[in-house]
Amino acid sequence: MKKITADSMPEAVAKVRKDFGDEAVILHSRPVKVRRWFGLKSVNKLEVYAGIDDAPPRKKERTPPADAVKPAAPKEAKAVEAPEKTPGVLPASAPAPFQTVSAALKAQEVNERVEEELMNRFMEKWYAEKASRPKAEVLEACIEEWLEDRHPRVEAKPFRMIQLVGQTGVGKTTTLAKLGAREMLRRKKSIAFFTTDTFRMGAVEQLNTYASIMEAPVHVIYDQADYREAVARSGEHDYVFIDSAGRNFLHEQTVEDAQRLLPAGEPIKTVLVLSLTAKYKDMKEVAEKFLPYISNEVIITKTDETTSFGALLNIIDEFSLRVAFVTTGQEVPEDIEPADNKWLAAKIAGGTLGEK
Repeated sequence: MKKITADSMPEAVAKVRKDFGDEAVILHSRPVKVRRWFGLKSVNKLEVYAGIDDAPPRKKERTPPADAVKPAAPKEAKAVEAPEKTPGVLPASAPAPFQTVSAALKAQEVNERVEEELMNRFMEKWYAEKASRPKAEVLEACIEEWLEDRHPRVEAKPFRMIQLVGQTGVGKTTTLAKLGAREMLRRKKSIAFFTTDTFRMGAVEQLNTYASIMEAPVHVIYDQADYREAVARSGEHDYVFIDSAGRNFLHEQTVEDAQRLLPAGEPIKTVLVLSLTAKYKDMKEVAEKFLPYISNEVIITKTDETTSFGALLNIIDEFSLRVAFVTTGQEVPEDIEPADNKWLAAKIAGGTLGEK
């Protein structure tokens, strides 16, 4: 496979035929801008990915008699010259494995930009490895590389106070309990809980139930004075986990009001919680509202309740957020995992192609 840049499709086709011969296939093309004159001027070009199948050549057909009627050229012969486009990233002439992966990514509702980047990586690996691995394994490697490019593994800055925010019903309280139990049971840390969720029926009682099992204190916050008192009383604890109000955060004023409640000057890490079962349009709108107030981390919940993972890639792509944890069920504290890039790639690739 080779990438070719040309002024037009006819010129690109000529270069493809020169390099690969008449058996070549154009896999993908897109318009690009190329810088000239030391970056002061840009010109429009066409970027083309082309390749040739490694399959052995067909046996030569018997030469027909001289007086035989010459058949019309098959329509497929024109595919290299002007491939018929299918909706999305790939042309109709692309090999079957590429069509399968592209269709699977579309079915997962991956946005077109992410699909194009992943397909470019997939095509390069598929040809370089001569189709020696299952499609899901190759796609998994491509997704892991894509995630690494956006968020290389770095040591996260430690915070003592961690607040979870997000839309009603995403599982903030249960996720908070899982995080607290994880620190207490696995790392032997002392913990405390704060909650500002005095609007939702039973929210305080739910957190109290979890906290009583862990023998951890719960401080209910109504205003900044309550916050300051709770901070002073929890100074000896290693970690404080804060449950925010369960309200409609699609309204920007609600987000601002919630953040205004936090005590000034107190170092608090605010992490967005999104449910993978929500519509991506709603996930995106909530992320947009919270973006000015949160760290670059997100926790994805309810991954066990869906087979669609495209929204996860879209959120990472559009908002440059790093997935810190994923929840995989309702059990506390078992059903939560640190979301390293390899785990995410395996989950997404397997869900996309159904091979894992």
